[in-house]
Amino acid sequence: MTAIIKKELRSYFYSVTGALFIAANLLFSGIYFTGYNLTAGLPSTAMTISSSLVIFLFITPLLTMGIIASEVRQKTDRLLYTSPTPIFLIVLGKYLSMLLVFLVPACVNGVVYPLIMSMFGKVSYGECLTAFSAYILFGATAIAIGLFVSSFTENQIISAVLTFAALFITFMMSAVTGIISSEGNLLTRVLGWFDTGKRLDNLMGGILDLRAVVYYLCIIFLMLFLTYENIQRKRYTVSVKNLRLSAYSVSAVIVVTAAAVLLNFIVLSLPDEVTQFDLTENGLYTISEESLDFIKGVDKELEIYCLSDEDSTDEIIKKTLSAYASNSSFISLKYVDLSKNPQFLSSLTDEEGARGDILVKCGDNVRLIHQSDMIQTQMDYESFSTNVTGIDAEGQLASAISSVMSEERTMLKYVTGHGELEIPELTLLNRALKKKNLEMESLNLLSVEKIEDTDILFICAPTSDYSKEEAQKVISYLEDGGKAFIATQYSQKEGKLENFNSVFEGFGVKLSDGIVVEGSAGGFYGNNPMYLLPEVSSSPMTDTLYRQRRYAFIPYAQAIIKDEELPEGVELRDALVTSDKAFIADDISGDKPLSKPEGAESGSFVTAAYITKGEMKLALLSGAMALTDDAASVVGDSNISMVVDAAGDMAPGTESSIYIPAKDLQTGYITVSRGFVILYSLLFAILLPVLILVFGIIIWAKRRRR
Repeated sequence: MTAIIKKELRSYFYSVTGALFIAANLLFSGIYFTGYNLTAGLPSTAMTISSSLVIFLFITPLLTMGIIASEVRQKTDRLLYTSPTPIFLIVLGKYLSMLLVFLVPACVNGVVYPLIMSMFGKVSYGECLTAFSAYILFGATAIAIGLFVSSFTENQIISAVLTFAALFITFMMSAVTGIISSEGNLLTRVLGWFDTGKRLDNLMGGILDLRAVVYYLCIIFLMLFLTYENIQRKRYTVSVKNLRLSAYSVSAVIVVTAAAVLLNFIVLSLPDEVTQFDLTENGLYTISEESLDFIKGVDKELEIYCLSDEDSTDEIIKKTLSAYASNSSFISLKYVDLSKNPQFLSSLTDEEGARGDILVKCGDNVRLIHQSDMIQTQMDYESFSTNVTGIDAEGQLASAISSVMSEERTMLKYVTGHGELEIPELTLLNRALKKKNLEMESLNLLSVEKIEDTDILFICAPTSDYSKEEAQKVISYLEDGGKAFIATQYSQKEGKLENFNSVFEGFGVKLSDGIVVEGSAGGFYGNNPMYLLPEVSSSPMTDTLYRQRRYAFIPYAQAIIKDEELPEGVELRDALVTSDKAFIADDISGDKPLSKPEGAESGSFVTAAYITKGEMKLALLSGAMALTDDAASVVGDSNISMVVDAAGDMAPGTESSIYIPAKDLQTGYITVSRGFVILYSLLFAILLPVLILVFGIIIWAKRRRR
């Protein structure tokens, strides 16, 4: 077999075929690598490899078309038939020789590209590995199919055309079955067995799928075995003895094919936990430990309906639903196609839904999760396109289950009328509080005599002062054991918010006249020392941040200054504290204050505090800009979790409600300078393919002169 491999490798590299195959592969993969990874900054090679697979359909026939067909045309196949080497080893040798040629560009895609990317940022190695596995498996399968096709004809052109047709049809089988029947039938299920493209989805998505691995290995073995049987058939002329041999070959083909099908059925019957391993950076396809603990506490019969057919449901959402249903005997999952059952939704709820939504039902309680709440998007204003940035299926599903199981409701009222930031304007916060199952209403202090029916009061960055009467209503609410989250914002405008500030000054704290500037390089974000990254202390409003050692990003904050002696019964816990190199600047006009002004107060400053007095609870944040979408997105959901944690501590009805943040699809980008983009694009997309092709032509020309 070794002699066969050497012979075939010499034939590839003594002709232009091998060099042309490698050069064409590197040319297109280099172009995609430049576009997706170097220019767009994607930290995974999945898109590069996925795009390269399509090109592979066209260049595989170049490699396989003459592997056996040329032997038949030149009559050298008879030497193989009489060789002491077993026929199957000859077939295997020819296959391995093509596989070695293929591995040259494959290793550049799967090994060299990630190493280059690692020079410029964090690389998603798990996703790179699964994508590389998909590339190797699909390439090896395509070569095996081309080898089998080549054994039928002596014409290389016919072999190339038939190989391309076979690869293209099997790769596009999902589209073919969709044309035959959108609902699916026996024929589409049978054709689905030949779908080589669909099996790539999990691998390209970051899941190491053993079902796909077994499928491709079975196809490879089956193609090699059929090639062996086809060559065996040609070794003998028609005779009585040959008829017996033919019968034996047909039986062998049936047995081997049945064994391959049976093996795939066995693997398909195994649970996902055994056959699929999530290697994505953020664990996109795996539910969290919090969810698993939450599911164990479900003790009521729950019905989950996905308003879509299973095949068209987003893979992450589908796996999340499956995980919830498989981990609890109380949870049942059904897929309902609204096009077939249009009255289903209206029979359970008056709320309007659409295809892709999820309905959770427990007894008479129903909660509808809209697909738009599960799939987070962001507008790219450069291309004017909408990009999916996150998946919130797990968080929304946990919230809905908690909601339908609970009979308690928590009311949060946000104050309006003084230029405050209102919760509907704060998209990320609004979404998080809904997931916490809080009912929210606006509150104008002028329209009520007393703050009532309010579990949590929310005040965020008023720009004009309250009247004494309005401030007194808030103070009375707190003194009666109320709970509130108050976020303030620094302003250099004349006239301080004296009445508003009196709300919390009665509890022994006040705000500094100036803004906090961080003097430690590790204590602020970017190049702005007023973009604080304070140290997180343990408190009810920073519990998640403290446990998970996460950052909070607080831009333009004031210092919360405690009285030397707090009023009787008042307890205060620092939540966010700057370094001891911070100072207070009362004038931030003009250039940024990069150095400490003479006489400025310095030291560690509190920018968030949790104040209690009896049943009263007050979370005070001195940098309300932290709750805006732009600021919150800098540190994921860390800023938002302060409000969520505070709400969980303040309102008993939310303590049992689980809050799971959305999973970010954008794990971070690599940053490559324009100079390096040009350098590597020239190297991998132009120079390397050209050199390989020129080298192949030179060798071929020298051989021709001999």
